[in-house]
Amino acid sequence: MINSVQRPLVSVLIPCYNVSEFVERAVYSILNQSYDHLEVWLIDDASTDKTLSILNKIEDKRINIVSFEENTKKIGAVNSVLKKVNGKFITFQDADDWSDPDRIAEQVSQFLLNPDLGICFTGYKYFGNSNAQPRQIALTDVDLKKEFLNFWKNRDIIVAPTVCSSMMITQEVLKSTGGYHEYFRGRVAEDIHWIYRILKNYPGITVNKPLYHYNIREGSFTQQQFTGKNAKQAYSWHLLSKIIHKDIYENIDLLMDVNKEELLKTELLACEEALTESILAARQLQENYERSMSFRIGKLLLKPIHLFYK
Repeated sequence: MINSVQRPLVSVLIPCYNVSEFVERAVYSILNQSYDHLEVWLIDDASTDKTLSILNKIEDKRINIVSFEENTKKIGAVNSVLKKVNGKFITFQDADDWSDPDRIAEQVSQFLLNPDLGICFTGYKYFGNSNAQPRQIALTDVDLKKEFLNFWKNRDIIVAPTVCSSMMITQEVLKSTGGYHEYFRGRVAEDIHWIYRILKNYPGITVNKPLYHYNIREGSFTQQQFTGKNAKQAYSWHLLSKIIHKDIYENIDLLMDVNKEELLKTELLACEEALTESILAARQLQENYERSMSFRIGKLLLKPIHLFYK
C-alpha cells in the first residue's frame, strides 16, 4: 500500500442530477476512503429535487460545491470543473453509486507502481433492480484497448465489461485530452469516446477487485440496457462505432470542423441503421409473443366470439 510520503492529491468529481435518494451514500463513500488526501467536487447540474440542499449539509473541508442554474447534460458541468482540479490524479463517482473504502488507495497504488500508466479502472458489482452480475472484465492494457479501440465491432454488447465511472486518470492525460468532447453532450456514449481517446495514447489497467458498486435503477441507462434497446441508444452506438472506425482505419476525425459534412452523412446513416434495427427488434418481439402460450390461449378463447359475429 501507499506510505506516508507518497500521498499525491486526488481530485474526485461527483456529478449530480436529481439523485436525492442516493447522493449522500455516494459522497460519504468517498469521504470515508482509506486514502484521504482528496479534494472532492460535488457538482449539481441544476437538480429540481433536494439534491443540492443535501450536498450543502455535508460538512468536510475537502469538499467544493459547484451548482449550475441550467442543466448542462453532465458534460458542460464536468468539463468546467475539470479546469479547476488540482489533483495529480482525477477520478469520478456517479452520484447513485458507491465505492468500497479502499478503491482510491488501490488505484493510486497502480499509478505509483507504473508511472507510465494513463488510466485505471476497478472491478465492480451491480446492485438495485437486477440480480445480474458482471462477467469477466478487461484487466490488462491489451484487453482494454481491444474493448475500446475495437468498439465499432463490439457495439452489441449488452453489459459493458468496464464501468467507465470507476476510471482514474493522471493530470497529464486530462491536459492532453481536455475531458469530454462537447459533441457528445446529451448523448449516451460520452464516457466511451473519452476513454477511447485516452487508450489510443496511454496504457491502462483494471484493479481486479469489485471496488465499485453500480446502481441499476429504473430509468437509468444501465437498466435500459438490461430491458432492451430503444432507437436513441441504438443510434448512439451505431454513431460512436462509425466515429471510432473512421478514426482508426481511415485516420479521419469526424468531430473536426473540417469534416462537418461527412459527420452529417455519418449521422444520417447511423440513424437509418438504428431505425432498421429497432423495427426488426419490434418484429421479433411480436413474433415471440405470437408463439407464446398466452397468445395461443387468448386466440382460442376469442375464436367463438369471432365466429358469432361472422
